[in-house]
Amino acid sequence: MKNIMLSIGQLIKIGRINKDLSQEDVASELKVTKNYISLVENNKKDPSINFLRGVSKLLDIPVILLIWEKMDLPKGKTDSEKKITTQLEKMLGDAQQLFAQRALGVKK
Repeated sequence: MKNIMLSIGQLIKIGRINKDLSQEDVASELKVTKNYISLVENNKKDPSINFLRGVSKLLDIPVILLIWEKMDLPKGKTDSEKKITTQLEKMLGDAQQLFAQRALGVKK
């Protein structure tokens, strides 16, 4: 399976397009400006957690996928902690891959 890494902005843009919504539609629904949506989609503005919660609900994108890129996962000190971190990274990667397959029509 090819690994596809998408930025927060790319995920939002893909989700918006899949829902057949314009930037104006999303901006109106989330009570922000179209310019703000554009800045976020082009990775020129880091969105607030409240915005991410709203866009997650509106576009049916799991919020964990939106914040994953910004997460600083602890590497763990014990073998158990390291194992959990490795599993979490794999799980998040798999979730993003599934989203990309569904949203972009990407095949294995």
